[in-house]
Amino acid sequence: MSIFPIRSEPDASDREPKLVDLGEADAEEVFDALGSETARSLLLELHEQPRPASDLAEALDTSVQNVQYHLTKLVAADLVEGVDTWYSESGSEMTVYAPADEALVLFAGEEPESSLRRLLARLVGVVGLLAAGAVAVALAVGGRGGTAPAAGNATVNASAPPVDPTGAGADPVVAGLAFLAGGLVALAALVVVERV
Repeated sequence: MSIFPIRSEPDASDREPKLVDLGEADAEEVFDALGSETARSLLLELHEQPRPASDLAEALDTSVQNVQYHLTKLVAADLVEGVDTWYSESGSEMTVYAPADEALVLFAGEEPESSLRRLLARLVGVVGLLAAGAVAVALAVGGRGGTAPAAGNATVNASAPPVDPTGAGADPVVAGLAFLAGGLVALAALVVVERV
């Protein structure tokens, strides 16, 4: 009975996004490593799941030597790293590769941290206004509830559901959430239109 192959689950946690400033020296190495479609496909495959070179070669329908060539460049650019060792059916060691970072972000211009903070501040402000509007809608819908008073000598059937003449039988929470969802959809549509 053979103990091979041995494949553990590689730990690729505790990763942060990699920020590459186009004006810095390491940007040239990153672009050189990603200059090939094969290298970009390898990086995308590794973001889906860490794998050894042989599995990557099979997934991309290319040779192991071609994959090793591009992996060497990706490792040199600090985009990919070996995270584990697996053993094949024959007992050969295989390095398991994974992205070195959670995401790759290329930027030009001012510091990305301040740009991201400004973007998040604007987004939080708009979402905060939408949330306040959703609460107001929920309170308005909840305040309109109630049943109509019985008129004159009419008898009221206690087993019948109450009649709401205002038409405000909607749940206030659902109404508030619908307002918030509609606002978020409108916000997303504005962002898409602005990008196009």
